[in-house]
Amino acid sequence: MSKIAVRSALAASVLGLGTALGMGSAAAQPDLGAIPVQPNEVIDATAFTAEAPVMNPDGQPGVSTTFTHRDGTRQIKSTVLMLADAAAATGAIDAARSQANVVDAKTEPAAVGAGGTIVSGLSADRSQSVSVLTFTQGNAAATVRFSGPADDPVPGDLVLDYGQRQDAAIKAALAT
Repeated sequence: MSKIAVRSALAASVLGLGTALGMGSAAAQPDLGAIPVQPNEVIDATAFTAEAPVMNPDGQPGVSTTFTHRDGTRQIKSTVLMLADAAAATGAIDAARSQANVVDAKTEPAAVGAGGTIVSGLSADRSQSVSVLTFTQGNAAATVRFSGPADDPVPGDLVLDYGQRQDAAIKAALAT
């Protein structure tokens, strides 16, 4: 066998092994539709209904789903972007935080993913309470926006519980 034939065979073997191990371009993509957490799992009720998931929101690779309370007064919008790497995910979260559009904002760290932060306050027109949870998990950037009546903000423990479940769903998707 010639040196060229041996090199070609070796290259094909390495490429095949890399693809089989999920390191090549044929690596499986996570099931994005399974990532948004249904809020009813957190509050043990059937109060929220989901709109159809939006794949690749704003042209970014990922998924966004809005859940609306049956009385129409509350919404939870979960957006998870699957980016090229952790640095891109951090950049996306920094951008999301700067665009949160929350007035009278209070910011606090959150024990969710990496860099978890909750910004709570009111919508720009002061008609709704708003809490925005942001965090990263590897190359995933997550933003969860809770909105409701101005005088009845979402409890902080619910934001954390939902966020931790969302983080677990992202980890599971990235592991596949």
